Amino acid sequence: MHRTMSSSRRIPFAAHGAIEFPLGLALMAAPFLLGADPAGTVISVALGVLIAGVALTSVGGPRASTLPLSAHESYDQALALGGVGGAAALAVVGQSAVAVAVLVCSLALLVLSAATRYSGR
Repeated sequence: MHRTMSSSRRIPFAAHGAIEFPLGLALMAAPFLLGADPAGTVISVALGVLIAGVALTSVGGPRASTLPLSAHESYDQALALGGVGGAAALAVVGQSAVAVAVLVCSLALLVLSAATRYSGR
């Protein structure tokens, strides 16, 4: 009996970093384009730097990665959930435009993480 396994994770890890890196760059640029206060700038730029930094660990594919795939997946999920918390904090202090940008990027990272095949194949 031969079983066929289907997976909803369709994005290969090699393409993951290519999608994740511009997401981090966009988040770093967002507060300057939206005219954010210092709090919004710090949260957005810091989260963008962390996302772009984790994306750079995927350069060279899963076998050449400087970070284990399971750690990369965990960091992606932690950054996405931390971004949702950061967006909530920004919304509370009245930085709604930056809060929306952080929330959108965080949710995009969460979706990307859920859709990525974290394997060497």
